Amino acid sequence: MAFKFPDPYHLFEEVMRGDSRIGSGLATGPTQYGGFMGGYAPKHYLKQFHPKYVSKEDLDRKVAEAKRDSWVNLLRFKNHWALNPELPVLTPWRTITPINTSVWRLERNPYYWEVDTEGNQLPYIDRVAMTLAENLELLNLRATAGEYDMQSRHIMLAKLPVLLANQAKGGYKVWLDPADYGCDACVAINLTYVADPEIAKWLTNRDFRRALSLGIDRDQLNEVFWMGVGTPGSPVVGESHPYNPGPEYRKLWSTYDPKKANEMLDRIGLATKDAEGYRLRTDGKGRLRLGISTMDAFIPGPRVAEMIREHWRKIGIEADVKELERSLFLKRRDANETPIELLPWGNTGSEVLWTREEAVLPGRPDSPLGPEYGKWYASGGTAGLKPTDPQMLKVMELFRSAAGLPYEERVKVAREIWRIAVDEQWTIGTVGLGPAVMGVRIVKNNMGNVPERLSIMRDARVPGGSHPETYFFKTP
Repeated sequence: MAFKFPDPYHLFEEVMRGDSRIGSGLATGPTQYGGFMGGYAPKHYLKQFHPKYVSKEDLDRKVAEAKRDSWVNLLRFKNHWALNPELPVLTPWRTITPINTSVWRLERNPYYWEVDTEGNQLPYIDRVAMTLAENLELLNLRATAGEYDMQSRHIMLAKLPVLLANQAKGGYKVWLDPADYGCDACVAINLTYVADPEIAKWLTNRDFRRALSLGIDRDQLNEVFWMGVGTPGSPVVGESHPYNPGPEYRKLWSTYDPKKANEMLDRIGLATKDAEGYRLRTDGKGRLRLGISTMDAFIPGPRVAEMIREHWRKIGIEADVKELERSLFLKRRDANETPIELLPWGNTGSEVLWTREEAVLPGRPDSPLGPEYGKWYASGGTAGLKPTDPQMLKVMELFRSAAGLPYEERVKVAREIWRIAVDEQWTIGTVGLGPAVMGVRIVKNNMGNVPERLSIMRDARVPGGSHPETYFFKTP
């Protein structure tokens, strides 16, 4: 893959040759994605930082000089291609100025191993400069002004009219790359939340989750935040995807029906309301209030959550929206402190499922659907909390059984997982199957070899799957 991407999410890339620039951002960290060299590393360089090859005195001195707390962390730093310019690499570009500066600079790597069909060594672009954009508004303002040769992440769908109006002036073209995952902004229910037993009781109630879903006006969300180009419905993958269990699952528990939602909430024991029409807790402690944590990213999470909050008023549910900084948002999830999350990147990656299952089932400790369940599953039962819901246990077993199965059998397993997940509403879908997350892309007219359509599947690592090492500038 040609490009590795930085953290924090507001650090964006610009590829430079002469005065030209390409931009592309990412919402993940270098230590999680691509920062380390993976299953291979340059032994001749790194062995000088390992106790097997150097004396303790020499290694302790190097640790102290680098201001690290151990040789392990020193080795990790030295093997981080984005932080350590000295690290020998075989990638298309090598770091010149580290990622933790305002401008992350790279240059063509003479040891890159690929050539084109005529024997010319790749990449074609000589230099890469990835610059810091302090916020999403600034990034989109620069994009509209034509300051990027290519920007394929964090261009806001809401800016589409302005982007289109400025195409000729900015010398770029706007491309839309639709997704195959069903939810750009998911309402994720934490099934292992325990801080408030009353709230926890309802979050683990299937009909309560279904009622919340029926209480969301997805058509309004689509018109306001998706410019009408998204598809309202459940979080299930697209109908053309082999894992899709059937077209009926797009609408299952995922249409706007406040009358039915109110009936369901009354039936499960939440019929008593206060003077303002809000439902009361069954433990006698006042109004039932749901906390929704969110943040700004690809989707304006706080604004989407506020609209959902207004929808839920009509079914007697009070919600408190909390906008958090990204690291705090994830920290509270990991600590099992968040009852509900509005994920502003949705269930991206769920179209692959086997490598990105945490928004479909809690198979990892960082799953918003229940970090304690994720710990239990990932540890083989030695940590975390074992699910009591037989449907959750069934899905976990199905997921584990898929390893090593022939393709046809694996597809059947995936479809069954989706059937159960949508019916259970562990993740409540809103709008998806559109370009809102990573799919609004601008490309300067001066750029060559940039595909008119990119896959924004999470594992494609946009734009890495399109071989940016073959991009070029038509004129200097």
